Amino acid sequence: MKKINAVSFRDVTLKDGFWLKRYELNKNVTIESVKNRFEETARFDALRFNFIKNGRTPHIFYDSDVAKWIEAVAYLIEKDRKSMAENERFIDELIDCMEKAQRDDGYLNSTLQQIHPDKIFKERGWHELYCAGHLIEAAVAYHKATGKDKFLRVMERYCDCIYRAFISEKTAAFVTPGHEEIELALMKLYRHTGNKKYYEMAKFFLENRGRHDEACVYEGNKYGTQDDVDIFSLKEANGHSVRALYLYCGAADLAMEESSSLLLGNLDSVFDDIVNRKMYITGGVGSTYRTESFTVPYDLPNNTAYSESCCAIGLILFALRMRLMRRDAKYGALVERVMYNSLLSSTSLDGKAFFYENPLEIALEEYGREVAVPEKNRERLPITQRLEVFGCSCCPPNINRIFAEFADVVAVAESDGLCVEQYVSSEISCSFGKVTVRESYALDGTAEISSSDYTAGKIAVRLPEWSGKLTATLDGAEIVPEINGGYAGFKVGRAFDIKLNFHAAPVFVSANPKVRADAGRVALCYGPTVYCLEGVDNGERLNRISVSLDAVSEAELIKDFHGLYSIELDGFVDRDDDRLYFAVAESEKVSKRLKFIPYFAFANRGSSDMLVWVRKA
Repeated sequence: MKKINAVSFRDVTLKDGFWLKRYELNKNVTIESVKNRFEETARFDALRFNFIKNGRTPHIFYDSDVAKWIEAVAYLIEKDRKSMAENERFIDELIDCMEKAQRDDGYLNSTLQQIHPDKIFKERGWHELYCAGHLIEAAVAYHKATGKDKFLRVMERYCDCIYRAFISEKTAAFVTPGHEEIELALMKLYRHTGNKKYYEMAKFFLENRGRHDEACVYEGNKYGTQDDVDIFSLKEANGHSVRALYLYCGAADLAMEESSSLLLGNLDSVFDDIVNRKMYITGGVGSTYRTESFTVPYDLPNNTAYSESCCAIGLILFALRMRLMRRDAKYGALVERVMYNSLLSSTSLDGKAFFYENPLEIALEEYGREVAVPEKNRERLPITQRLEVFGCSCCPPNINRIFAEFADVVAVAESDGLCVEQYVSSEISCSFGKVTVRESYALDGTAEISSSDYTAGKIAVRLPEWSGKLTATLDGAEIVPEINGGYAGFKVGRAFDIKLNFHAAPVFVSANPKVRADAGRVALCYGPTVYCLEGVDNGERLNRISVSLDAVSEAELIKDFHGLYSIELDGFVDRDDDRLYFAVAESEKVSKRLKFIPYFAFANRGSSDMLVWVRKA
């Protein structure tokens, strides 16, 4: 494998632009909003170990919710400790509570200790090791951020307990966890401490999955928890989407550590299966709410799309790991698609509310239509407005942490120079010097990359999949760069200035005809951003609307929607008719000016119809 190093968010400073605003929203609004909701719903009480005292009802995954929030704060502390001082004190108090509550044998789980001590390591589907994994990740992040080691030591003692139960003494009632997460967390702990015991544990959980006749979390269905095959036989993405993606992240970490071409090849097959057969145009995955799972290829319903927000995060984490093993622009292309669409749509524009699932169509007429069916038995449809907290609120703190470390996506350092993966206004510090990125990428498809102290002599930039043309200048002179593997390479001096224009323009995109839900329909895209219609702009019953493909050439870009364009173009709407059926010759369309907005911004102006895939006229 070629030597490729991640450029950490710690070495990237975001500058003025779209993504700095989104980072600041998370830092200044979303972190505190999630904290307040978690206090109200007793999630912090979980790790204070005072559920019974306060008469609150715990849940098996509350520890993980809090852990992700702590991890997010830790990343923010690294960049601006002063602004996070109050939250740091708050976390220290939680850590004191955890240390006091930890059992003598090292075990630490708020729900199992307080409510079900007889079930410790007995129920595979109870999220014990999932919670442990998120606590491990939080402890590593907090140690890096503050230098305080109490939390890390608590988790190391817990890892010793887990090691005994699952590996040395084998007293646990199962071999691998029902919900993956601890695998990648143990790899992170190993890399942080250098203790090979944690590597051994991660490898144990990874290599034993699919090799034992374990209790199935989903009523005998081995696909749901990725028990159908072992990691050395992986070829396709199956089962609960978040669990699967966390498994693939852990397997990718193992592949990196062992330079395993077999594992890398298998994971690449899984990656291609997702991107080419099982992913929405928005970068969302998980086609059904039943077990929140991948289904069969090309099964991508729009109005019941699950596309969980945690899946968006899992996809980014998976693609970033794959990029560190192989130079292929498809990984950065996926990260970009998720960034601008399914990741952003997960949070309201004010930063306070969230979608757990992210559909591609909302038709208000479908809600409550089964009037003769008892409410509990009616068809399940996604909610139409974001909520500040959920009963299962895994997504909000996960969103907190991905935006806190968002700059991880910007670049990688290869053996012969820096490679810019995402066009995000920033200053990158690496072994080759400091590189500045300025961009108007989502608006105009342009970026500028410069340095005054660069030593590598070469720099590469990823070519966007949506761009059909690149115009580039180097130090003021137009240049045709060398294109290789989806990247443009430039030979540069110590000081250089590269200007890039990818010629963004509105375009209609079709789906593979095997995707039944999108047959005869198109989606409007502009650069990296997917667009949609909303009823608030275009009226109700959006399926009455159709577009001619040539209308896109006359589209009008209007910079009026939260820093990006809305797009207006001419289309048609079927005339209302009270008859149920009539001859095609009798149907009539009326011209209508249509307004498209970025998909990520839907459902911010009250309940409204929404549609990504529009009928072709």
